[in-house]
Amino acid sequence: MRKFYLFFKIIICCLLVSITSCHDNGNIKSELKKSEKYVDIGTHKLRVVLSDISSKYTVVLEAGGGKYSEAYDEIQDTLATLTGLRVMSYDRSGFGQSELGPDTFNAMDEMAALKKCLEIQGFKDHFILVGHSYGGFLVQLFTVRYPELVSGLVLIDPMNVTFVDRFGLDNLNAVTPYFENPTKNYEKAGNRMVDSFPEALDILRGKELPPQIPVILITAGHAPISEDIWRKCHEEMVIHSAKHKIVIAEENHHDIVLENPELVLHTIIELINNMKSG
Repeated sequence: MRKFYLFFKIIICCLLVSITSCHDNGNIKSELKKSEKYVDIGTHKLRVVLSDISSKYTVVLEAGGGKYSEAYDEIQDTLATLTGLRVMSYDRSGFGQSELGPDTFNAMDEMAALKKCLEIQGFKDHFILVGHSYGGFLVQLFTVRYPELVSGLVLIDPMNVTFVDRFGLDNLNAVTPYFENPTKNYEKAGNRMVDSFPEALDILRGKELPPQIPVILITAGHAPISEDIWRKCHEEMVIHSAKHKIVIAEENHHDIVLENPELVLHTIIELINNMKSG
């Protein structure tokens, strides 16, 4: 019932703001095909959930740290239907139903794995990346590494280098879960994520979001930690280009995807329609 209500509410919202939906290059898309599969990337298999509509663009939904594809269950099919674009979510290595992969797997390996996972399915470019929290940090990495493949970004309360440098990595680690004797895959993957984080920070440090790529950043009205620094760093991320914009989720805490899926859905649609209109 909630999914139906969300679908109905967004359709009305889209009509009110004159959003063109279910089109790509002016052509109405074929019926959505939903599938779940395991993509072998060579070192291990990743679970993929695909809402497939043949389209130029592929929207990739990247979950926050410790979460996986089900975080976007509420909006994935609706997003594909309303935009007429292919939408993919997946479980990162070691989370959900994806295999753990090598012990040395780091953040850049995660993004190389995502790229390979997309390529194996025949999706090679024109990616619209949506990332929440640590997932927002990862899609920044992907964009810096493969800018020619990325057409747009929606960052949902994203972790970022500037915040870590101002708040302090030791302070951040003090409030980040770490398992002393990991036995389950998600525990091992979580520890691996924390251990490789400093290296990923070094890769992104000093890098700005490419000014030519459209970006909408949603920042929480109630920041998870150090509210003044958190908001300020988000504002600084999007001041370098007229194609970058910040949206404040006034009533929401950090888990905006769970608390306000309507806002997330509307924001992605706004980005897509801005791209189409030039």
